[in-house]
Amino acid sequence: MKAFFQNRTLRERMLLLSFALIGLGWWAPVTLGRFGMLRRELTEFRTDLETQRLWLSRRSEIETRAAKAAQTLDPSKTLDASQAYAELNRMASGLTYDIGAQKTQQSEQFALNNVQITIRRADLDGLYHFYEQLGSRAPYLGIEQCIISSDRANPGLLSAVFRVYSIEALPPAK
Repeated sequence: MKAFFQNRTLRERMLLLSFALIGLGWWAPVTLGRFGMLRRELTEFRTDLETQRLWLSRRSEIETRAAKAAQTLDPSKTLDASQAYAELNRMASGLTYDIGAQKTQQSEQFALNNVQITIRRADLDGLYHFYEQLGSRAPYLGIEQCIISSDRANPGLLSAVFRVYSIEALPPAK
């Protein structure tokens, strides 16, 4: 390669050098971006790995707490997805609301049903009444996340997005 470059005229050497620099300038940002992305993914992987190790190191404690919690639950009070939906409809009556699609995660003993309910243009008393009704059904029905914002047109009214979960006791597998 060196002999090839040395046998060229000065003009050809400059052109080859220019093309090499243009290629380097073209591909270097892409390559550096990929290395940055790889570095971020490795950092995220290490964080996830450390989190998993922490959960696994506390396995016996978590299983003990879950067993105690399971003993306090009354299976007749747990709500399946359709019961949770009906219960949220009842609680939100009188409010302007939308209930989103439900997602269910199952384990051997329990199913965790998640649903999002959006309440629009409600007064503080209405939201507080809804919150109290949800609290009265704990731990079978609870709030996972709540975002409240004031209405732009009327600051006296509030809009809220609740991510609500319900716990369902599953029959033992046969």
